[in-house]
Amino acid sequence: MMTAAASEAEAQRAFAAGGEAWRGGRIEAAAQAFARAAQLRPGWATAHANLGAALRRLGKSEAAVASYRRALALEPDQAATLSNLGNALRDLGRLDEAAAALRRAVELDPGSIGFLYNLALLLRDQRRHHEAAGLLERVLASDPANAEYQWDLALSRLYLGDYRRGFAGYEARLGLARNPRRDVPGQRWTGAESVAGRTVLLTSEQGFGDALQFARYVPLLAGLGAAVVLECQPELADLFASLPGVVALVSKGAPPPPYDLWLPMASLPHVMGTTFETIPAAVPYLTPPPRPDLSVPRPPGTVLSVGLVWAGKTTPRDRSWPLEDLLPLFTDARVAIYSLQLGPRAADLARLGVDRLLIDAAPALASFADTAAVMARLDLIVTIDTATAHLAGALGRPVWVLLRHVSDWRWQDDPATSPWYPTMRLFRQPDPLDFKTSVAEAARALRTLLPP
Repeated sequence: MMTAAASEAEAQRAFAAGGEAWRGGRIEAAAQAFARAAQLRPGWATAHANLGAALRRLGKSEAAVASYRRALALEPDQAATLSNLGNALRDLGRLDEAAAALRRAVELDPGSIGFLYNLALLLRDQRRHHEAAGLLERVLASDPANAEYQWDLALSRLYLGDYRRGFAGYEARLGLARNPRRDVPGQRWTGAESVAGRTVLLTSEQGFGDALQFARYVPLLAGLGAAVVLECQPELADLFASLPGVVALVSKGAPPPPYDLWLPMASLPHVMGTTFETIPAAVPYLTPPPRPDLSVPRPPGTVLSVGLVWAGKTTPRDRSWPLEDLLPLFTDARVAIYSLQLGPRAADLARLGVDRLLIDAAPALASFADTAAVMARLDLIVTIDTATAHLAGALGRPVWVLLRHVSDWRWQDDPATSPWYPTMRLFRQPDPLDFKTSVAEAARALRTLLPP
């Protein structure tokens, strides 16, 4: 058996090794070392707290919460541990618990910008956007050049419909460490220069949903007299080829043809002066390419065809829904449901036996253009994936979006409609852990579309 002195010495060595591994980015090794230190010296609050930090970094937020609570049981008023606990609880959607921990951290150390920042992000998740924006203004005042602070304040302003300042701050995304910097040659368009008779390169960035949303600006740019060279992901090329004013499509990262001016695509709302009242919301602005060989058979006796997507990206926000909780949408045999789900979560169909209750359209979907062509043949699309929502909205198709409690600025927090897409209806999760209430609401709405 190890003596007390030997145990203490080993705990110190493990703790030091954990710190070295953490600084070197070896997070799994850090977690193992901090765990060893905490096991050898159970009363060491800092070892438990550091283990919590490593576990959260590894995506194991439940275990991180337990570690932080162990640390706080030993030293209850450690502001840093309380703030870290709040962040882990926020990861898990336990927002009220997170708020209590984060507010306590700020009470203990009101001068800490980091604790204020964490609390502001939590308040935004709680849809308390005015309060969040106020804190973020204080945070940004402490470091006006900080792109992360600029970005988060911009998101809060966009949530609040302050598009003038929100889209100006949205430019901070280009300075975020997680966004690879692109050095595009030539003059960037500021909006002040005339584009009449000139070629403008729009560069691709962010994800599919952003590209689909901001593609509405391409015809507006063409209306100013510009010839548009549009850089996009290959999956969108067939769909974007029909946009008015596009003279060339370029795969992301490929050399473009000659151009006079350039601009990141997501900067168009800012440069073109979009306010909440002037959102260009005319739909459709995308048209599915012809797919003469595409067949979307409708079972006999059905009167309504519904496309369904229940999972998109899980980061930075989880855009998925348990398929089993969507089964209330399947209860009327007159509704023909078509799975448009791609990727690993398509396996949910066989796992749950739901593949017997719908038609799997996924094998026909090799691109967004294919999905658009299927959507054009359906009566309604129901989705949690926001890229699918943007696509259906851009096509002018009826689309219902199941929104997680913590969603994105463009969906706002209150209305059941979207100012960006006139054919869209929003069903909001009332609580981060409630996957049933909004589905029940959608199921009731679905029944109103059926004959008595």
